[in-house]
Amino acid sequence: MNMKIRYSFLSVSLLMIIVTHMAYIHKPSTVWNRAIPDKSESVRWSVESPSLKMPLVIVACESKPAHEDPYISINDAADAADSDPHAALRLITSWERQQEQLTTMLKTLLYFSVAPVWRIIVLTDSRTTFDKVLGLTSLFPQEQRERLRLEHQHQWYPKYNSNISANWRPCAWAKQFLAEALPNEEAVVYVDTDLVFLGPPEEIWGLFEVMDAQQVVALSPEPKYSVETPRRKYAGRTGLNTGVMVANLTRQRSLLGGGLGTALLNSGLLNHAYRHDQDVLNHFLMDKPHLFKEVSARWNFMISSCHTAAPPCPDCKRLGVLILHGADVSFYRLLEGLFLVTYGVLSQLSLTEPPANVLARLRSRLAELEAMKITDTACANMTMLAHSFTLGLTRLAARDRGRGT
Repeated sequence: MNMKIRYSFLSVSLLMIIVTHMAYIHKPSTVWNRAIPDKSESVRWSVESPSLKMPLVIVACESKPAHEDPYISINDAADAADSDPHAALRLITSWERQQEQLTTMLKTLLYFSVAPVWRIIVLTDSRTTFDKVLGLTSLFPQEQRERLRLEHQHQWYPKYNSNISANWRPCAWAKQFLAEALPNEEAVVYVDTDLVFLGPPEEIWGLFEVMDAQQVVALSPEPKYSVETPRRKYAGRTGLNTGVMVANLTRQRSLLGGGLGTALLNSGLLNHAYRHDQDVLNHFLMDKPHLFKEVSARWNFMISSCHTAAPPCPDCKRLGVLILHGADVSFYRLLEGLFLVTYGVLSQLSLTEPPANVLARLRSRLAELEAMKITDTACANMTMLAHSFTLGLTRLAARDRGRGT
């Protein structure tokens, strides 16, 4: 980060906003008695709970002890990440950070959704890791915990290349082997755990309906590929990001080797020039546009989505951003105030808190940020972005008022 940007972010006012968000423990004065849909109606479950047929999939991999330094807190690591490689590694691989983000992701999944139940397959490196994931929901209200059906599955890697599990970051490649790891599933929605929902998660399953008979995956743009140097090969208009993948596993099994991940390895494209699985996937799909559906940044909005090279996203303004993705640990690092503030408010979300209260708090913090007139970050000059981030909450609050709760 250049000195001008860091100077803007290290101003006392912004630091006060950030500290307020990340350290404040919210105690709502009003309990939101959100109605949980009747679970006795199995037909409605199938309609309103798309994850029963096509589950949500996440990957959880606990950091190796060597990456954890008990003398460096997550906050300290975040502050030093731009200048200290050790702190950056601590932040990137931190299991503590992963747990915090996964808890927030699950809270926003439940808060914005109407589905009576969520079937979530958790691909882990061990049963112990899965048990720790289960424990993250222990403080959720019981009626909300009961909406989560967390299922454990082991990650899958080919025996002839088992060391792929350590490529780039621990378990980074696991999401490419979904067809191989989940032989009984026809289709899934995969999401990284460093994201939050800003609207009804059920809408993602609608992307299956816009995929044609050849497309094996739907992905959002990753504009960094078109501007970073050294230039890496990429698919789509500006590159593709794998943080959210709407995956047809049946079609993936028709690829060489029986799955997308195996096809990537069989392509021979994995080499030292590529940083991770996403690089290999982009190169693989570059001359195979028939295999993927490129969708807008609404489904996976990152800081790079604000870049001038990013494809336009009219539905971000019209419908609101559905998923905010803290790629590159941007929910913790001093990179973009809009991301820090939005995640900070949602990380302290109470599942019993009325949407109007959450909306008011988020709007207030965003207004404070806007008043600082920071203009030298990627998203600072994007008009209507705060509106796009809050539109889902605005609609949820309006529905809540209509119910008279």
